[in-house]
Amino acid sequence: MKNALNIVVVIVVGSLLGLFINKLGNFWFPVGGINSLINTGINTGLNPTTIDLSLVEFTLGLVFKFNISSIAGIFVAALIYKQLIK
Repeated sequence: MKNALNIVVVIVVGSLLGLFINKLGNFWFPVGGINSLINTGINTGLNPTTIDLSLVEFTLGLVFKFNISSIAGIFVAALIYKQLIK
């Protein structure tokens, strides 16, 4: 259980680090090839589903948006985590 929680934390922190890298890259390179490279990504997940119970209506969905910078952020977070647990 502890290992699964550690993996989830590394993925979340790495994704946030990748988001920061992506925003920084968009600031430094507003147009051009590098901008299109760091924004290239994959969207995967479940389409939103609406459940109507007449009294309450729920909309549920889950989408993961991975791009080059988020993958790099997860990789860097995993390396940092590996160095910290030594």
